Amino acid sequence: DADDASAAGTDHLVGLEAARRAIRVDGELRPLTTPAHVLELTSRANIAVGDQTPWGVGTHLARALPGTTVARAGLTTFGLVDTQLAAAAGRPLVVVVRDLHRNVAAADLLAGLVAARPDTIVVEMGLPYGDARGLTRIATHGAARVCGIAAAETLTGRTLGL
Repeated sequence: DADDASAAGTDHLVGLEAARRAIRVDGELRPLTTPAHVLELTSRANIAVGDQTPWGVGTHLARALPGTTVARAGLTTFGLVDTQLAAAAGRPLVVVVRDLHRNVAAADLLAGLVAARPDTIVVEMGLPYGDARGLTRIATHGAARVCGIAAAETLTGRTLGL
């Protein structure tokens, strides 16, 4: 009925508001005003988070900044750093990782990207770990859909909503 639908909508808004409040930014972040290139580094699915669970920032950022390109790649993709640097030429580079502290390969890939592009913005979904190491980092403290929306809002300085 209408009350159930209204309550469901309210629940989603509560989740989005909680995700917004959980965001923490390290480093200097200027709102993006031009289309970016987003690389979402995928890691192995686990029993808690299967490979069908939606996560990431790219879709939401592309909605806010049309022309944004999104690549999702596994950690063993050959030539990933060079390919992604080429795709990001002339545009902001946003790298999205999940639970970076659990994956040495992801940390190494990220280090290679940041070495070549110190202006890289890192979005760390899940639980952030340790010091941001001089990076511009957005920590979401979760990996749900609303966390991706909140991160995209932080990247653009605009409210996107659901």
